[in-house]
Amino acid sequence: MKQNILFVLCSVILLTVGSCKKGDIGPQGTTGPQGPAGPQGAIGTANVIYSDWFTPAVYTKDTIFGIWGFNYNQAATAITQQVLDSGAVLTFGKLHGYNPGIWPAGQVAQLPVNLTYIVGSTMTDTWSALATVGNLKIRFVNDLNFYNSISTSHQFRFIVVPSGIPGARMEQLTYQEICKKYSIPE
Repeated sequence: MKQNILFVLCSVILLTVGSCKKGDIGPQGTTGPQGPAGPQGAIGTANVIYSDWFTPAVYTKDTIFGIWGFNYNQAATAITQQVLDSGAVLTFGKLHGYNPGIWPAGQVAQLPVNLTYIVGSTMTDTWSALATVGNLKIRFVNDLNFYNSISTSHQFRFIVVPSGIPGARMEQLTYQEICKKYSIPE
């Protein structure tokens, strides 16, 4: 008899549970109190700053140890002492003034850039950048003093990557990889 009652009881429970279905979702309850703030996250690169491409209109000529140099100074308030101490300033050039056989149209490279080619004799052009507080200096030197002036069609831009970690090093990335990583329009 106990077995029959137990069997009937189990059957009723199984039928009841098996025939249940979910009902409609009830109304949204009130929002509870906000929890405590989480810990400070790692310092990121949300503050990456980049310039527009700029084209120097006039270069200043100088002579150092008998080699002519052509310089252009670009004001850059984003370059601070803190950036120079613990961040990075990356400078890129589009050297539009060259024959496409020496520098292909549309090519972008990080300065310094050394171009060696032959025009009567072998010569090397060097493009470099020097970042100081509030300024970016673009410098061109030809090792044979071949030029008395240079093209004003070259373009440059800089990217400032601040860092919260003293001595942090930038990984080696191409211009396109840097633009993608920091959401910078090319």
